[in-house]
Amino acid sequence: MKKIFNYILALMMSTGIFTACVDDINVGNAFLEKAPGVDVNIDTVFSKAEYARNFLWSAYGQLYCTYTRGNMMNGTPIDALSDSYHCYCGWGGPKQTYYTGGLTEDSQDNPNGNFQGKFAYKTGNPDDESNGDGRVSIYETIRKCWQIIENIEKVPDMTDSEKSRLRGEAYTIMASRYFDAFRNFGGLCLVKKAFAVGEGFEEGRATAFQTVEFIDSLILCAINEPGFIWNIPNEDIGQWSGRLTRASARALRAKVWMHAASPLFNNNQPYITYDKKPTGLEDEKHVWFGKEDPSLWTRCLQYCNDFFTDNAANGNYYQLVQPETQDEAGYRAAYRHAYRYRNDETHHEKIFDVHPSIYLSDDVVNGSVVNQWGWGWAGFCIDGLRQGGAVPTNELMECFGMQDGSNFPYENLYGAGNNPNGIDMFENRDPRLYETMVVPRHNLPAGFDWEGQTYTDSWVGGLLASSKFSNPDDIASGYNKFKWLLDYCSNNTGRMNDDYIGVSYVRLAELYLIRAEAKAETGDLPGALDDLHVVRSRVGLGRLEEKNPELNLTSNKENLINEILRERNCEIGAECGDRLYDMVRRMRQDLFTKPLHEIRIYRLDENGNRMTEGDTSWKEGTPWPKFEYEKPQITNGTRRWWDPGYWTNKWYLDPVSRIEIQKGYGLTQNPGW
Repeated sequence: MKKIFNYILALMMSTGIFTACVDDINVGNAFLEKAPGVDVNIDTVFSKAEYARNFLWSAYGQLYCTYTRGNMMNGTPIDALSDSYHCYCGWGGPKQTYYTGGLTEDSQDNPNGNFQGKFAYKTGNPDDESNGDGRVSIYETIRKCWQIIENIEKVPDMTDSEKSRLRGEAYTIMASRYFDAFRNFGGLCLVKKAFAVGEGFEEGRATAFQTVEFIDSLILCAINEPGFIWNIPNEDIGQWSGRLTRASARALRAKVWMHAASPLFNNNQPYITYDKKPTGLEDEKHVWFGKEDPSLWTRCLQYCNDFFTDNAANGNYYQLVQPETQDEAGYRAAYRHAYRYRNDETHHEKIFDVHPSIYLSDDVVNGSVVNQWGWGWAGFCIDGLRQGGAVPTNELMECFGMQDGSNFPYENLYGAGNNPNGIDMFENRDPRLYETMVVPRHNLPAGFDWEGQTYTDSWVGGLLASSKFSNPDDIASGYNKFKWLLDYCSNNTGRMNDDYIGVSYVRLAELYLIRAEAKAETGDLPGALDDLHVVRSRVGLGRLEEKNPELNLTSNKENLINEILRERNCEIGAECGDRLYDMVRRMRQDLFTKPLHEIRIYRLDENGNRMTEGDTSWKEGTPWPKFEYEKPQITNGTRRWWDPGYWTNKWYLDPVSRIEIQKGYGLTQNPGW
């Protein structure tokens, strides 16, 4: 019975159960008009509890995950649009569309994944039967959820409590899908029921603030469902890990208002204006709230506190995964379990998690099929992460501070002759660095198999840089990605597939970080630092304000906000695209436009000369090598918006599909596109 919920989701996506009820959406004169099919209709679906549940599971299969093929740019995670990762593979969507400045209002309608936007406004290739886990419009999911909410009472063999629970789950799924689209497009068309055949939608596009309030109303409906439980009971978690709960809704509410309260929408002026406003549009309020309202941060803080109050009332069920030993190994194991694996009977940090692509495939051993539920990681690791789709930048490395809690101190160490003492800048660092990327180390990361080698040699000339162990594009920056993958072996020790993956949409560590940001914005800087320390202390870091006194974090709000964003990158980076969305919601043009860098690590010989040819290996039992470092600017697929004078704020939100606008139901294009 282990993780049966995963199997249900995989089955729903791969076999198309009840697809007659959820055919692809025809948005336009008859908005969401597709009716249930002849063989399976609404009455059939809600005639039996089993059918109704399966219908909801199909909606779960469309939750947003940045590591699902349909929500990536041709297999590349959207993290490659942030300052933390860069796309080197030639077929990657960022390199083809965003870096070149080639994104247009037609990119949403391009069937070629290389030239698509980072998020689907509409379903891609609806006539392609192989597109089961492809790009899915949020409205496809929303229709399913409204059908559940409106028809669940018809189910004869289901208790009132379970009906309420399923409604709560449907409301939460719907709210999350609206939030996904809101942070990519702004104001949306607000669908408040399942539309009947031939029934037109004429309300058009809502303002940005109306959209946020609507999302909030859906979340509140979920919270108020009496049967919507706070957590999955431990005796059920093996089967149902991943099902949404009232805690999921409360956490989502805090995250929604964090985004809404941020300067992109909550400002005294719009992030960009139209050169010529569309007909009937008086202002930019579909991408702007019309004013700056500091009280929105108070709302965000209140919803964070509501979560923690509710959690306390339920025995503090959700807690940070804590280290079993107070050393690097213990810290790393705790962090890895927190971000990577689904909840189990003893660890309850994930509040709202989603799954990456799951493909039904055969595991073959000695010519025999031994497991028909093989985890095919195409679209998760192999297609994107292992082929240079998202390679760590030097900027990401510098985000991670030192083990004592002080920030990265080696900005002046780069360049020939600038490291006369041969300092190892990767020694005694925040343990999360070693769980995020591969750097030179005495010891191998867990899961590596170097065929007898006991250390990591990611310097120039080292074994890690050879094609035997890695795709050349994947090491192009001089770093390798470690988070999620856990190994780079040519013979694959199985670390990628060691357990079921749960990609966090929200986990408890982020709730502390959201509350820290809300506290800082409402003037409680000491309280914000306390919340930061809860997260940082899990990996043994000292208090941020004490280890970095020059930042004056107890009084300098701007510095503290910057540190919160940096901490978010260290803790939850590359989980659900949060670094990119942080840069967007905070309007960080400085981060978008700065050139990014690679690393070149050179081992020094006993005379202090760089070793670039011959045997650069290290012999165990001898002193660890000394190094010099260079950080060349990234030139492979460089980002057009770096170019002086090219950046425009239009890049904060994506363009809306031109075809959808032309259908005439009230959509408008975002300014600048």
